[in-house]
Amino acid sequence: MKTIQKTNPILQIKLDEVLLREMIFDAAKAILDKHEIGCWWDLKRLEIETCRKRDWLLEHILLNPNYKEEMKLITNGRDGGRWMIRGSEMKVFLDKHFHQLNRSKHRNVSNKKGETV
Repeated sequence: MKTIQKTNPILQIKLDEVLLREMIFDAAKAILDKHEIGCWWDLKRLEIETCRKRDWLLEHILLNPNYKEEMKLITNGRDGGRWMIRGSEMKVFLDKHFHQLNRSKHRNVSNKKGETV
């Protein structure tokens, strides 16, 4: 049978819990700010950010005539053969057009009153 001896700690550290929380928050925010948006995205990154495939992104966003002027400001228009996208501007665009881009074209469902929603 083992016996466990309790000993006095050699070193005691006292932490200011409020200050520690602030430091952790600031460090986490700095990491997220650095990695969340990114400066420039490629098409693969846009696929990850939107959970949409290349063909959908091309049809509904990048080459969509309704967004042509906005895409001129946000993307390189595939100049040089590769799509390059300003991450922070595309994030704003995606947030602004979220409902419009995620509306199903086949959403002619009737509610209990027989109205189309």
